Amino acid sequence: MTVPAPARAPAPGTRFRRIGGAVSLIASGALVCASLAMIPYGNRTDAEYLQTGADHTADVLWAAVVAHYGYLLLLPAALTLVHLARRRARRIALAAMVLTGLGAGLSGLAAVDLYDVALATELPPDRALHVFEVAGGHGQAALIAVPSILGLALGTTLALAAAWWARAVPVYPVVLGAVGWGVVLVVDGDAWLPSIGTALVAVALAWAGAIVLRMRDDVWDRM
Repeated sequence: MTVPAPARAPAPGTRFRRIGGAVSLIASGALVCASLAMIPYGNRTDAEYLQTGADHTADVLWAAVVAHYGYLLLLPAALTLVHLARRRARRIALAAMVLTGLGAGLSGLAAVDLYDVALATELPPDRALHVFEVAGGHGQAALIAVPSILGLALGTTLALAAAWWARAVPVYPVVLGAVGWGVVLVVDGDAWLPSIGTALVAVALAWAGAIVLRMRDDVWDRM
């Protein structure tokens, strides 16, 4: 008669990592969405964008802080999903981890809003516009911004897809996240559609976060 081996106790710190990952999933998308909803940007032109900073100075400054922490939390959020998929979807999980790591650069780019507000409030409009266009015209700016934006969108979407492939989350959060980021990336100049897009992403991540939050420690440790 074979005696079954005793169940292995979860590794130390398992509950902390699981709950921390769940909180990052729930909070990250919510903060990014809130930061966009704080300001109805009129940004069809650079002049409109700067004028928004002059008209809603306090809102823009606080939105930059909220966005900064939202973007930062998206990295541990994605790593939580990667943990769920590390055994059954290793390649997708690895790609998601690398891309989301690149996307973490957006947390630093949020600070640029503070300088844009300074331009809009401290310089005459024509001078502020000139300096803004010169700064944005450097090719190196695209080398920072484009990988960060695409990395964040693709990385978090792939992380959700990897968790679904590993049967840790249903397919609906993957669809919501993909559609949400698609709206954010495709829509240009609209004041509210990016907020709607990030709201879909927030729901997708919070859905996954709720699953992780309800998960038993031993199940999490075996993922």
